[in-house]
Amino acid sequence: MGAMNSFDTITSTIGTSLLLYTSYKLLDTVRLYLRPSDLHRYRYTDGTGQSPWALVTGSSSGIGKNLAFELAGQGFNVVLHGRSPSKLETVRDELRLAYPDTEIRIIVADASQCHRPDAVDFARIRDEIASLHLTVLINCAGAGPSPAFSGLETYGRDTIVDSLHLNAVFPTLLTATLLPVLRGQYRDGEHTSGALMRPRPALIINIGSVTDDGFPLISFYSAGKSAVHALHKAIAREAAVDGWDADVEIISHRVGAVTGVSHTQAAPSLLRPDARTIAKAILARTGCGRKSVVPYWPHAVFQVVLAILPIWLVDTIINGAMREERRVQDETAKKE
Repeated sequence: MGAMNSFDTITSTIGTSLLLYTSYKLLDTVRLYLRPSDLHRYRYTDGTGQSPWALVTGSSSGIGKNLAFELAGQGFNVVLHGRSPSKLETVRDELRLAYPDTEIRIIVADASQCHRPDAVDFARIRDEIASLHLTVLINCAGAGPSPAFSGLETYGRDTIVDSLHLNAVFPTLLTATLLPVLRGQYRDGEHTSGALMRPRPALIINIGSVTDDGFPLISFYSAGKSAVHALHKAIAREAAVDGWDADVEIISHRVGAVTGVSHTQAAPSLLRPDARTIAKAILARTGCGRKSVVPYWPHAVFQVVLAILPIWLVDTIINGAMREERRVQDETAKKE
């Protein structure tokens, strides 16, 4: 009888602890999404009176384009990046129409070819940006292959390599190139590698994916997103190690399903919002104090639920969802 009572006590304690932990996580999640954004911290003029600039990679469409519009609407000048001059010029014209006072520049570079100096000249990009008062860098360039959902062995070498360059290598090299500019250590073609010329607030945002945890049928896309997510968390910790974390905020966003992007134009829903909704959510999380965050609250709640489920059930849910994505993709392809 005593043993049974002890067992009941243990199971009751475990159940209560689990309930309290889940409640805490949910309340902490609610708090995170109710706090105001600190984006205004990075909207300031420099010593010469120059207005702040934000560079958004992959801004010719989707989330990147919407981030550019949101930033322009909040008083930032914008540097657009992409690989298609015509698409970037279209976005520039749309921005000018919506925000006539916003200054806009364009950088054309194929991120998937960033290993080739003749395709992406990082030194040139740095020198162009160094003349601006850059306070925000958003690494948004990224995409999956075509078809989007398939087994690893069905893709060719170039497709896999280009995807990894686009999703992982390019943001790594660009961030390394522009960190001195953001920190005020690069001016007039010189890098002061020692003390800061002037401490100043700057923001680095990575647009990652909740699929960075080894999702099937998007294996190397998932791997690329995992790598760059870890990179930005590591840089945030480097900032703390070297004492400049108070000046530069680095946050990696794990974005869930979204429509209005390259791989889907479906009608938006609660769990698959449009790109504009995600862009607003990303900027709203600025200053949240976390190195990693799921920006859109319904996606975050779903992640909290997944975190308390047994692994076998999580795998079943993920595998089933990805199997359905492939089915829809294949059915759509047959109709075209």
